[in-house]
Amino acid sequence: MTQEKRLWKVRSAKRILDTPYLKVRREEVELPEGIIVPDYYIIENRGWVGIVPYTEDGYFLLNTQYKHGIGLEVVEFPAGGIDEGEDDPVQAAHRELMEESGYSTDRMELLAHMLANPSGAVTRIWWYLAYNVRKTGAQKIDPVEVIENRLVTPGELLELIHSGEFAVQGQIAAAYMALERLGFLKATL
Repeated sequence: MTQEKRLWKVRSAKRILDTPYLKVRREEVELPEGIIVPDYYIIENRGWVGIVPYTEDGYFLLNTQYKHGIGLEVVEFPAGGIDEGEDDPVQAAHRELMEESGYSTDRMELLAHMLANPSGAVTRIWWYLAYNVRKTGAQKIDPVEVIENRLVTPGELLELIHSGEFAVQGQIAAAYMALERLGFLKATL
C-alpha cells in the first residue's frame, strides 16, 4: 500500500481549546478503509527544544524540577517551548539554557530532531548539544518553575538513566546521542 493510500482524510476540523499554552483541535477523519472517526483530538503547539549542556571540564548540567502532570520531581536536561517570534529553534535553545540555569555557550549544534506523540500531537523537538557551557548569569525561570541545577559526570548520567532517576524518554535518547557524539559511547553494528 502506498503512503498516499494510508493517509487519513480530514472531513472537518474545529479548534476546541485555544490558550497561549495549549491548543487542541477536534477532527472528524476518514480512514483508508472508509471508517469514520468523529472525534480525533490533536494537541497543537510550536514545538520545543532540549539542550544537553556539557561543560569544558567534562560535566553534564541537569535540572531537578517538579512536574505537576505526573506529580513528581524529575531529573532532566534544560528544555522548553518555542516562543512566538522565535523562528529558529536554536534561538529558543539559547534562551531556555540561560533561563533555566544561568549558563550559556558560544557553541551549540543540532543533536537530533524528534517527534513527541505523533498520534495525538503536532509536537516537534529539536535537541542541541551545547559545548563548553559556563555560568554567565542568574536563572530567569517562570514563576511556576522551581529548578535546581546540578553537574554530573558522564558515568553518573548513565547511572541516573539505569537507576530510573533520569526517566523522561526523549531525554534518555538525547543523553545517549550526546554520550556517543562526545566519544563516551561507541555504536557498533
